[in-house]
Amino acid sequence: MKNADPVLSVVKTMKLLETLSKQDEVGVTELSEAVDGNKSTVYRFLNTLSGLGYVRQNKKNEKYSLTLKLFQLGVQALNRLDLHKAAQPIMEELAEYSNETIHLASMEENHIFYLDKIESPLALRVAMGSAQGRFAQPYCTAVGKTILSWLSDQKKDEMLKDTNWVGRTSTTITSRDDLDNELEQIHKQGFAYDMEENEAGVRCVAAPIFDSGDNICGALSISGPSVRMNREKLDNLTKQLISAGKKISEDLGTQKY
Repeated sequence: MKNADPVLSVVKTMKLLETLSKQDEVGVTELSEAVDGNKSTVYRFLNTLSGLGYVRQNKKNEKYSLTLKLFQLGVQALNRLDLHKAAQPIMEELAEYSNETIHLASMEENHIFYLDKIESPLALRVAMGSAQGRFAQPYCTAVGKTILSWLSDQKKDEMLKDTNWVGRTSTTITSRDDLDNELEQIHKQGFAYDMEENEAGVRCVAAPIFDSGDNICGALSISGPSVRMNREKLDNLTKQLISAGKKISEDLGTQKY
């Protein structure tokens, strides 16, 4: 594997997966023919795929089959597409109503992933580091805290296990205990604030989005400069945002409401 051309390795890996997808179980000889490779090379590929959880071996007949991991990846990608499609018109309505920046976020491993963003049309707007396709830390953003508050303890631990509790601003939460206390409150009230915790001068409010299985699948947020996002405006936007999150969730098939 170390000396193999990386592009050729990818091609052979995909051929292996495609061959395995067509039958319940496949032997090494047939797999070797499918990728035009020798058995020792195919064994190395299979061992790697097995270690990653994509392939399993039947110890009785020594044949190989796919696990459901690829299916799970496909479902996650499909869910993100459904989420983006359902959220787009609601985001546009929120942007028009609030004149502030709107974010749509989901989970990707142990990070928050920005699926979409609509910039504020106002001259005075926040120059945020967020952008469609970028990642963010979950512990210091409104969308991240919202998603965390609805995860199981195990999944929450996975998302936070590599967290470097850096104080990005003077108001950033920098300990797991403090975060857990806030997440409990967020779960109860149904929304989260970011009061200049990720970027100085920026305040955000976020609400959860649930899928057809009633699981958290994303979060919707409104962000603006702190000079404009006073308590009165935040309270008003929070009501609109919660309603928008419910509408998207219902469009996705949740029975939570």
